[in-house]
Amino acid sequence: MAQKELRSASPVWPPFARLWGIALVAHVVGNWAQPDIPEPIGWANLAVGLTGVILAVRPNRAVLIGASSLVVVSVLLEMPVTGNHWVVAGLISMAILAAGGRPELFMTPARLVLLIFYGFAAFAKLNSGFFDPTASCAVFYANQWLNGLGIDPVPTGSAAAVIAIWGSVLVELSVPVMLVWRRTRVAGVIVGSLFHTVISFDLNQHFYDFTAVLLPLFLLFAPPDMVRKADLAWNAVSGWARRLVTIGFGLLAGVMVVAAVSPIRSATPGLVTAAPFALWVPFAVWWSIVLVRSTAPGEPITWTMRPVALLVVVATFLNGLTPYLELKTAYSFNMYANLLTAGGESNHFLIQRTVPLREGYESPVEILDTSDEALLGYRDLGYLIAYPEFRRYLAGRPEASVEYRRGGVVYQVRRVANNLALSAPVPFWWRLFPLRAVDTLRPPRCQDVFLPAL
Repeated sequence: MAQKELRSASPVWPPFARLWGIALVAHVVGNWAQPDIPEPIGWANLAVGLTGVILAVRPNRAVLIGASSLVVVSVLLEMPVTGNHWVVAGLISMAILAAGGRPELFMTPARLVLLIFYGFAAFAKLNSGFFDPTASCAVFYANQWLNGLGIDPVPTGSAAAVIAIWGSVLVELSVPVMLVWRRTRVAGVIVGSLFHTVISFDLNQHFYDFTAVLLPLFLLFAPPDMVRKADLAWNAVSGWARRLVTIGFGLLAGVMVVAAVSPIRSATPGLVTAAPFALWVPFAVWWSIVLVRSTAPGEPITWTMRPVALLVVVATFLNGLTPYLELKTAYSFNMYANLLTAGGESNHFLIQRTVPLREGYESPVEILDTSDEALLGYRDLGYLIAYPEFRRYLAGRPEASVEYRRGGVVYQVRRVANNLALSAPVPFWWRLFPLRAVDTLRPPRCQDVFLPAL
């Protein structure tokens, strides 16, 4: 579909498609630690990134549909090490495919996916760990953000730490509510966009990929007049400047995508860590200004959708429930929340006990000694491993030796390949239902990265 057709179909399509293309590029570049070409993940992410560049430069329905198919493939290949934002991108892509790329059929399920995801993410933070300044992810990331700018950290006992905790919770709880109600919908679009834009300026860790996925989804709640004003802000730029920005973005983004999925070379760190901020920061500042200047009265929105799209919405809701059912605790919309849901235990204020529907956390593994250096980190940092993840990890390391405690019993395995229990193939579905490590400290710390066995 030509750009003119996209514009006539719905005012949201040109800016949404451009923003969605940027989000695909941001994910591939920001997650360059994923396996490289010639691994399947590398090829899939190369295709995702390059179609993202095309989508951002030349919004096109066919490219959007193709990119959506590639995103779903990428999500499945990245599991179990993938981000919550990418699971959301996968769900949105499924909604796009179910709608055949038609905005009148796609926007309702996409809006609901965002509301459900955002609601669960905010809900997960209502726990004792997040509200403890000594362990809270809010304080942890506030200090990391400040450190990137060369500013001293916030003391854990200070008013600033309390503001960081309560401020983030109140914003995240209020955004989905504001998006639902007509009178506050525009405020929800702006508050949500600005809040996550500020977070994305963390120079010590890339959050721009997370924010890049949210921006086009927030835009789906904006009234048509606001969307038209935002789109006109780009078209109001002189032709030569638009061409310069378009060509510059296409070239640099393409280079970064290729670098992110290629075997690491000396130039790779600079291309995939510093260069992205050179593009993202000015763009994010510009887009924030555009949104604030494009405000318009809220209008009613439709919530009708096809039954097949409803399946995507239901899947999103069920994914948010999984930590409380102990089916899985990774990419379950519980990121950066200090939430503990393991072995029937929960530190959530409202859900104080879980309902385990799966075995896995009943006897977690304590690493005592091992020849695998990555596993030693669990011993040194004080994390326990869910038994399915322990099995899945060691199944791919037949030569490793390990000494561990489980259920009060110490086991010594000189060689994994010689131990039938540890070397046996594991069910494939374990990759799709990963269980994160359990912190032995209370309150649980802010686990900011995936550990080797999750």
